[in-house]
Amino acid sequence: MTGFKTATGWSMYGLWLLLGGLLLAACGDTTTAPLTTNSIPVTTAASNPSPTVKPVLKGDLLVWAWDNAAKSLQANIAGFNKLHPDVKITVEEINRLDVYARLTTGLTAGGIGLPDVISLESERLEAVVTKFPEGLANLTEKASVYEKDFDANRWAKSTIKNRIRAMPWDIGPTGLFYRLDMFQKANVDPGSIETWEDFINAGKKIQAANPGVKMIALDPATDDTLFRMIMNQQGAYYFNKTGKISLTTPEAINAMTIIQKLKAADLILNVQGRANQVSASKHGQVATQPSGVWWSGTLMQAAPELSGKWDVSLLPAVTKGGNRVANLGGSTLAIPSKTKNFEAAWAFIEYTLATKEGQNNTFKNYGIMPGYLPAHSDPFYSAPQVYFNNKPIWKTFTDQIPGIKPVFYNVDNPLGQAAVLEAQAEVLKGADPKTALEQVADELKQKTGRDLEVPLPKS
Repeated sequence: MTGFKTATGWSMYGLWLLLGGLLLAACGDTTTAPLTTNSIPVTTAASNPSPTVKPVLKGDLLVWAWDNAAKSLQANIAGFNKLHPDVKITVEEINRLDVYARLTTGLTAGGIGLPDVISLESERLEAVVTKFPEGLANLTEKASVYEKDFDANRWAKSTIKNRIRAMPWDIGPTGLFYRLDMFQKANVDPGSIETWEDFINAGKKIQAANPGVKMIALDPATDDTLFRMIMNQQGAYYFNKTGKISLTTPEAINAMTIIQKLKAADLILNVQGRANQVSASKHGQVATQPSGVWWSGTLMQAAPELSGKWDVSLLPAVTKGGNRVANLGGSTLAIPSKTKNFEAAWAFIEYTLATKEGQNNTFKNYGIMPGYLPAHSDPFYSAPQVYFNNKPIWKTFTDQIPGIKPVFYNVDNPLGQAAVLEAQAEVLKGADPKTALEQVADELKQKTGRDLEVPLPKS
């Protein structure tokens, strides 16, 4: 998604380093203004003599989010207001990286100027909580009753040091979005693409049959999502379960080598920023886009005129018969501790993320697939989708969920991504993938003090 991730506002490399440095350097920073956790009100017999009577919620709420996440939250206000008509909600759509910059500024100032509800990517949550231990409200008492209803991988990412600091929102099972008409013109059967090597061979044919078209739009300086998807297919990420750096592993070398081969075959369209990536899909400049399920919502919103021309298959595998599922993205909703309207903020999160109505409204309109599993019982998930060649594509995504391999986030994720982007830039210029990854991994080791999962060869 919401996670384009690790996906929008992409002037990222320098800003990643800045944010990563801020999050690391200020752990325990005595100059940071103290924050007091907004404790969850405890209901007493005196204050609420009848357990069936709920207080009337009133007041204003400010929500920060980006792209389709912001639009989907806006779309949920009407349903929420049927239950709580006296709560006025304003959703402010902000560039993804600007959300983090403004959050850091606000928390550094002791919580000043922050919203009541904020969207955060799962991979960023631990870094925020580590830097500002009391900056986000502790939701454990309110949220814990829903644990069994959420995808276990997503729930685990919202629990930091045994406290629930955000409610998980979406999951990002992946797929290869492709232009059916361009494949047909090249007489390429999408079902014949089982591996990334197959993809490269098919790409050459598709580009020959569709002059001026490339296979994938990529911002090499700010977008490492392809690398991360291929890593996740292999059960790997920037770091392993114990926190060691995984960028010198065979899995990382495989992923970066595939990207180099795509470049060597001239299948990559270089773009700047996510807006231009979307534009490339809208204007027929690319024949495919490997991405998370949320890309479906992006396409439908940006290019309704292409209904029926797009379809989806599983990602190609690294090797024949290999794993073809992965996750990309996944976000949460959190409450800054300094909110003056905790109960209303929680009620909005609860309605949006822990009800079928709230979750499926965002999914049906914006392609943000719920991590709230009861929502998947809706017949919509198995229904043909006109936009995507009248295929039941949602089933393609939900069927992946049990097979998605977990990844392990930590406070150094921004630095891990910056390292990958540096290596990717060099590889796309012609550098050897193994050499480029070893160099950035060694630098990352020096910055973080973490060991390498696969040590460098002794010189």
